[in-house]
This record gives sequence, structure tokens and C-alpha cells, in this order.
Amino acid sequence: MPALSLDALESFYVGGRAVPIPEGPYGGDEMVVGAMYVQRLVPSDRRFPLPVILVHGGMSTGVTWETTLDGREGWQTLFPRAGFETLVIDQFSRGRSAPDLRGLCPHTAGSAPPAGPVNLIGKTASDFFSRGGGRFPDSDLHAYASQLWPDFGILKAAAAGHSGLSDPLALEPMTALLDRIGRAVLITHSQGGHLGWRTAIARPDKVAAIFAIEPGVTSPGLDDPDFPDIPVRIMWGDNLPEDAPVLSMHDLRTAQAIAARNPKVTVDHLPADGISGNGHKLMQDDNSAELAARIMRWLRSLDL
Repeated sequence: MPALSLDALESFYVGGRAVPIPEGPYGGDEMVVGAMYVQRLVPSDRRFPLPVILVHGGMSTGVTWETTLDGREGWQTLFPRAGFETLVIDQFSRGRSAPDLRGLCPHTAGSAPPAGPVNLIGKTASDFFSRGGGRFPDSDLHAYASQLWPDFGILKAAAAGHSGLSDPLALEPMTALLDRIGRAVLITHSQGGHLGWRTAIARPDKVAAIFAIEPGVTSPGLDDPDFPDIPVRIMWGDNLPEDAPVLSMHDLRTAQAIAARNPKVTVDHLPADGISGNGHKLMQDDNSAELAARIMRWLRSLDL
């Protein structure tokens, strides 16, 4: 892998709130709940005006963007190589963004929210995500399953009517990040798509554009009457099931119907452009570098 020249490589936390711990082995204390981890890469040769925030999906963390399962370079560094400042997050309660586990502590259990239940998946989920296209590195399923994170939000989302809804607690640190860095572009994936729509509604002056990769839910969200008038492009892969609770042809048609009403919204259905075989994890597929370049071309075409 060739050297990457950076002006900055840093990590920090945003958002969260202090809550008391009345007692414990070290006496009374105060902890931070709800903060979000961010890793920022600023290329020395910056050639795009705004930062790009990469927002992972459900049961995942920011590692989604770092390296492909079979060891190829991920989007976290491919974008800086092309001149984009890139920020990778771990959504609240995932990865380096700690969950609220006060409900498991004997000193706070009676006054804290419950810690679970969580949604768990493993290797066989790759069948759902690859969709038989042959582009997902199925030979590395152990590495794939090692990335998966117990998700505290999916079961609550399903109970609310759609498993693709983002955790409501993930929004506050996202807006805190934008308040810190200013205007930015979002690249979202899957469950992160809904978080992207909500972030744009909450900070319409800070979200300049969104590229959504197979969003777990498009409506409600993109068609909300308060959604800002910004460029949005939605990428869909191949072999979508006709009927499924999430990630189906229904979702593609919903995106196309919104695009037909809103000239700022466009849909990039890869098979319609002769690109076949991609499933849900496009940043991990064997043509992920080409798809990253495709996204960069769209971003550079915008007047931001």
C-alpha cells in the first residue's frame, strides 16, 4: 500500500452527558453516557472543500470503512488519497462509543435504563448481505463475523415498526459533531441512512449533501416535509429481493418515487448501469475501490 500523506490524524469524542454514580468501590462518581467516537484524517493534498463523515450501519462499527475483509484498502483511506477530509464514527453504543450499561451495575441498576436486549447475528448474515452476487469476500467469513456488534437499537426499531430505524440516542452526538466541525457531507450505509436523514433535518444548515448506500429506511426520512433542499444520491446494488422486511425492491422503488418528485434526489441503481453482482456491503465488495471513485465523482460534481 503506498504511503498516505496527512496533515492530521486524530480521534476525539463528541456529545454525551454526565450522570451520577452514587456509590461504588471508589465512592461517588460521575460518568459520561452517550458520547460518540470520531476518527479524522485530513490529507496534505486536500482537494474537496468539505469534510466527509462516513456513517456505518446496524450491528457494525466504523471498522466497516477501514479495510475490506480480504485485506484491500478501505474507504477511510481511499477518500483521503483522493483529497477528501474523512471522519469515521462509531455510532452510540457501538465499538469505541460505549453503550449505557448502568443497568448492569449494582449501584445504579434501580435508577438506570435496562441494558438490553440486544440483536445478534453471525456468519450466515453474509448470505443476506451478499445476495448471491459473488462480489462479497465470503472466504473471509470469520473476519466478517468478528466485526459484528451486539445492537441495542434494532429490536426497539422493529418494535416501532421498522428494523432499519436508527437508535434515537445516536442523533445527539451526530449533531454535536456537526456543531464542532461545521458543514459536511454524509456518506451513510444501511441503518446509518436513517440517521443521516434525521441529522439533516436536525441540522439543515450543516449537512451539505448525502450519499446514501442502500439505506435501511428511506421513508420516513428523506420525504419528511422538513428535510432540507440538499443534493442526495442513493446507491443500490444487485439482486434485491422482491419482498423482504428491509432492503428489498420496495425500498428501491420508494427511492425512485421520491427522486421523481424531487430534482435534488437521484438514484444510482448499479445493475441499471451495467454493474452487476453487488450486494448490501458495497464498501467490502471486490469492486469497492471503483464504487468509491464513483461516489467521489458525484461529490465533485456538486456546487458546495
